[in-house]
Amino acid sequence: MAQKKPVVGAEAPTPKARPGRPSRYRAEYAQQAVKLCRLGATDKDLATFFAVSEQTLNAWKKAHPAFLESLKEGKAI
Repeated sequence: MAQKKPVVGAEAPTPKARPGRPSRYRAEYAQQAVKLCRLGATDKDLATFFAVSEQTLNAWKKAHPAFLESLKEGKAI
């Protein structure tokens, strides 16, 4: 196969933005989650506190390892 020659004056392709709404997750949520879990909060309670659904809370656990670890730490006791 022949290689395509770059077009003179053509701009480099720009990276596409990720589809969907930006996450409402903030790094400080991990610290708050530890405290709430130590007080006995369940995932449903955490979702209510952060004003998100339980499904979103589970997505945060997958996307943010620090958040998941903070939940484990808080619930360990």
